[in-house]
Amino acid sequence: MLIGGSVTKSINRRGLAVEEIRVLCTGGSGFIGSHTVETLLKRGYTAKSYDVLEGYDILNHQQLESVVEEFDPTWIIHLAGQVRLMPSIENPQKDAELNIIGMLNVLETARKYGCGVTFSSSGAVYGNNYQYPEPVSPYGVSKLAAETYAKLYHTLHGLHTVVFRFSSVYGFGRAPTSINLIVAKALKGEVIQVTGDGSQTRDFTHVSDVAEALAMSTENKFPSGVYDIGTGTATSINELILLLERLLGKKIVSQYIPCNKADPKRNELNVSKAAIHGFKAKVSLEDGLKQLIDKTSS
Repeated sequence: MLIGGSVTKSINRRGLAVEEIRVLCTGGSGFIGSHTVETLLKRGYTAKSYDVLEGYDILNHQQLESVVEEFDPTWIIHLAGQVRLMPSIENPQKDAELNIIGMLNVLETARKYGCGVTFSSSGAVYGNNYQYPEPVSPYGVSKLAAETYAKLYHTLHGLHTVVFRFSSVYGFGRAPTSINLIVAKALKGEVIQVTGDGSQTRDFTHVSDVAEALAMSTENKFPSGVYDIGTGTATSINELILLLERLLGKKIVSQYIPCNKADPKRNELNVSKAAIHGFKAKVSLEDGLKQLIDKTSS
């Protein structure tokens, strides 16, 4: 899928003047990817999606290089990979292959063709320690390994690599998991299953804010490095349910089930570093839930 057009002068990584910002978005047909491509389009940039739904494979290095050579992007936003916790536990080898080898394919291609890279990581790298990485799941480990490769390619090759750590991204259009599933079940009056005692915290971040940060990264707004991208506000699952009850005007029936050891108890992001470079989340959890409720119920 190729969309968009030129709006501004830019200098690509080969030092050549180009008339447009051109972005290859791996996983561009997914939840975050589709919103990101739409945001890039609104900015007037040219964007191409590289997604398994379109016949592209992040593990096919030759195919990726061929697409990059033809499209000639100034930037690659890398969203493709294994993105869920339980599959990483059930098949850690596949998780590592998609998230680590896939990342290496992107980095090697970017190094060869001279384009910047933004990598979509996760708050899962923190595990239960929200101050420094200490993952408690194979998914968190693979994301942290991919982050490390990004930093290494910047050190060894001077590649501009930006790593964003996201937490519990929500919004209309996502597959029925996490907060979207809770909203859908609440609207239908169904029982909501809560793992553990519901005190675990997340930084629920609206997809429009995530897409905005990703688009900003293609404009060289962020120096190479690792950034937490979120609201900076931690909300427990119990608090989320109470907020939903208030917005819906009805009681939500919750069923508490044993928690998984690989499910972090705390996920609190420090967004101060991203704020220095101009990012600030605009959508509050209450406003984001209102939007999601309206669109889900319509």
